[in-house]
Amino acid sequence: MSSTSRSNRAAAGDAGGRTEQKSVAARTDQHQQESYPLDANGIELVLGGLANAVSLVTPRQGLNVYDTPVKYLAVTAGVLFAYYGILAFADIYCFKAPLRGSAAGRRRRLTVARRVRKVATMGAATLAASAAIAGVFVLFGAPVATQQAETLMAAVNVSLLAVTPAILTLRPTAAAWRRALLSVEPHKSVPEKWASALFWCSVAPAWAAAYFVPMDWGRPWQRWPIPIVGGAFLGNLVGLLYVAVRCFVIPAARADFIESEDARRRMAREAGGSHPGGSADLEAAKKEE
Repeated sequence: MSSTSRSNRAAAGDAGGRTEQKSVAARTDQHQQESYPLDANGIELVLGGLANAVSLVTPRQGLNVYDTPVKYLAVTAGVLFAYYGILAFADIYCFKAPLRGSAAGRRRRLTVARRVRKVATMGAATLAASAAIAGVFVLFGAPVATQQAETLMAAVNVSLLAVTPAILTLRPTAAAWRRALLSVEPHKSVPEKWASALFWCSVAPAWAAAYFVPMDWGRPWQRWPIPIVGGAFLGNLVGLLYVAVRCFVIPAARADFIESEDARRRMAREAGGSHPGGSADLEAAKKEE
């Protein structure tokens, strides 16, 4: 009789353990879905860092930001536009809401014409933003009678670094842009965090670097628009690092911590059910919950 009751208790304990494991797995999956609402393959971070690194390289002869600034800024703009164009055309932009059902089928059936239209729309919006940024440069003292090409190419580069990520990730509504770029809400989505980080990390250093242009130090890097573009590129790299840590590293560490805590509590329950003296551990685990 006692052996039968022990067998029943063991079977009940095994069943309870399996149920608890399923519950822990469900909670972990739910937390990971909340932490990773998108397919976080990080392709933007890798390609973005490479694009910035290539754009920042200054060859010594024939193409450098000091002797041929317009030509050099045209090359950097081409590198950045190619980077965003590849992401948009290949539809590998992971920082967007996942599509399911018929919407996912439409994405798979995206024709070449529609992909080309996406890239063209991105280019047109970037050029419009470049014109607006060039106007801001002029309003704040950029040369008007001379160096028009330098001003325009600097505006194109700043637009590609700061505005194009938002063009590709945010909905084309004023409310979506205002929430992503101007609000301080703590529960922004990953696309909103990404667009906001790259926008402000590119614009703020470019604005701050303009301080060095009118100084009478006589340094070659003070010539217009080298400080503006250099500040935007360096700030953009900082923004990419911030997004990597804020949207991937921290959520991964949080998910691992919660999973390990659930495993520890499960072990405490199992120890409390199988050992006579384990009730104290079980009570402690319940209190922690």
